[in-house]
Amino acid sequence: MKALAILLVLFSTITCRAQNLELKPPFKNQGAQEGYWAQEFFKKEYVKTTYKVYTDSIKKTTVTNFMYTDKTFEVHNLNKLLAPIFSKGILYPQLISDFETQPKKTAKELDSLSTIQRYLYDISRGDHLIISNIEELPFLSNSSKVKRFRFWMYRPNIANPQVFLFELTNDKATKKTTLKEFVENATLTFLKAGWIVI
Repeated sequence: MKALAILLVLFSTITCRAQNLELKPPFKNQGAQEGYWAQEFFKKEYVKTTYKVYTDSIKKTTVTNFMYTDKTFEVHNLNKLLAPIFSKGILYPQLISDFETQPKKTAKELDSLSTIQRYLYDISRGDHLIISNIEELPFLSNSSKVKRFRFWMYRPNIANPQVFLFELTNDKATKKTTLKEFVENATLTFLKAGWIVI
């Protein structure tokens, strides 16, 4: 019995240290390199900010599309446990592309734009953003009340996605709180664009 108790204490100590592990070069693979970039990004860029939940109606137009008034997120390979991030308006396009929307240009107006003007127009509108590769980064949090994530975001007419990092906080969460419960009652407390994926 005493040996079992020692093993349990040892296991919990190893588990806690693994979650607090600091990544350092050299890296064995690309995943470790990207984990390091995320770790360093949070160290340098993190400022806790509580964002309001989207209060207007949210329509799920297809399995992967969420519409927030006049802007949409198309979310690929969404883990069902993370779906409330979008369906409850915790994360929404206006946080990335702002609430201001220029009037849409007609086909004739678009044809009159130069390539660069058209590119800048498409970026500034942010009407339809595509999100993929949402991934929790458990090694970046040692609190049961905080979870950190990253995702790739694709903008219209841009080949390479941009990495975004975000943090959810649930002040009522404990170690026993499931991911679904955590997300459903979470608040967005950090969101920032990171690097371009090449």
